[in-house]
Amino acid sequence: MERKRRTAALALLLTAVLLLCMVPALAEGDTEPDGEVPEPLEVSEPADGGESQEAAGDGEQDPKPPEETNPTEVQPPEETPPSDDSETVFQERESKGGGVWQEGYDGTEPWITTVDDDLVYTGETDFRNLKFSDLRERVLEGSLSALMLEESIASIDSIDFTRMYQDLADQMSSLEQAQSIYAQIPIANEFEGAMQGYVISNLQSSYSALSSNVADLATGQIQKDYAAAKRQLQNARDQMVIGAESLYIAILELEQTQATLERNLTALDRTVKEMEVRYRLGQVSALTAEQVKSGKASLESSLSTVEMNLRRCKLQLQAMIGVSMNGSLVLGPLPELSDGLLASMDQKEDLAEAKNLSYDLFAAKKKLNEASEAYDDAQESYTRNSYNLRSARHTYESALYEYKASVQNFEMGFRNAYDSVKDYQQILNASQTTLAFQEKSYASAELKYQQGTLSANALADAGDDLAEAKDAVATARRNLFTAYRTYYWAVSYGVMNSSTN
Repeated sequence: MERKRRTAALALLLTAVLLLCMVPALAEGDTEPDGEVPEPLEVSEPADGGESQEAAGDGEQDPKPPEETNPTEVQPPEETPPSDDSETVFQERESKGGGVWQEGYDGTEPWITTVDDDLVYTGETDFRNLKFSDLRERVLEGSLSALMLEESIASIDSIDFTRMYQDLADQMSSLEQAQSIYAQIPIANEFEGAMQGYVISNLQSSYSALSSNVADLATGQIQKDYAAAKRQLQNARDQMVIGAESLYIAILELEQTQATLERNLTALDRTVKEMEVRYRLGQVSALTAEQVKSGKASLESSLSTVEMNLRRCKLQLQAMIGVSMNGSLVLGPLPELSDGLLASMDQKEDLAEAKNLSYDLFAAKKKLNEASEAYDDAQESYTRNSYNLRSARHTYESALYEYKASVQNFEMGFRNAYDSVKDYQQILNASQTTLAFQEKSYASAELKYQQGTLSANALADAGDDLAEAKDAVATARRNLFTAYRTYYWAVSYGVMNSSTN
């Protein structure tokens, strides 16, 4: 019970941390930071001069138990490997930095973060430029929420479990001596006897709680709990980066929409002028001419809305990377995906890797294991017809179904992500074929215009058709990149976007 209360307290602390940082990416820039630095997770003082140890309990630790005689005769904590292979794979991924999936991203240009707001954009090396390949680093170094998560992770890494065991053992020895001293105090009356019994009872209760903690340290249970907490914090950090990437791509899409509306507005201006001439010639009615003009007002309103949303998204992205929020941000194009990179996708092997790295599956399995342990304890403590045993059995079965559903949803989302990459790849190929045709068509129209057989308005319309074909290619390429990034995050970090499930 004591371990469960400690685990519940740790879960409440993590929930509080996540409520502060796990907000939707598009809402991060809407709040002003209060400037207060959050307190780190206070778990135990690290050993002086000692290096940070992994929370999974896989470091070389060989503490000596205290020499005092304790009734529980606990053993020092031994090396406790994770209960499954997912933790080992997860730590290997952390050391490799995500494997080879960053192919094609150079990230060679330096980044300058501190420049006064009154400076203006001066070119490709200006501080307001942001490359997609730099985005993860910028979020982890600049976002206040990301920095808070990093400090919480560091506080777990700094725990010295050997020192924690020694401190707890010393406290147990002190409590044992205190019980012995109070038991030897002479009792003069009934009241003193009651007080002595009360004090000894409290000391025994504290001793039992410490004994349970020491036992959990010796079996590696506390180390596993902190390792799970660390994985949860790292998952929250990865989700923040995914949100920043989604916002980056959304800004590029808004910029394309803005360019399309501006092109449509220019084309509508040509139509308005044409309608005015035709109206003077008596070819169209006044109502038709006014109808065309009213469409221009609607386009201008849509363009104004897109510009406002574009500025808002840029402000939010600037807040996420920790730079001055002025709305003047120039994003670089998305990296190209080579045919070799897309061909290297292996659905079967990549799915197995993604499942090992998934925190959602890890959390579901952890919940199942805890329910299974509670059911085993109930079988030992209660009779077969006891409502406690029946409740524990149903809790275990519920956790089992929840785990199976989590695995099923993850596998379905992964297959959807894989299929989306292949689908958008063929859509891109089709769009490029259409673009090639429109380029030839425009070249023909341009030749006719030079020969005097085609009007300027008809040539402009052909140019608009060519621009639309280019937009279709850009949209298809952006959708392909988005689908691949979903697949990339699943394989490299075990994070599956909910939209793909």
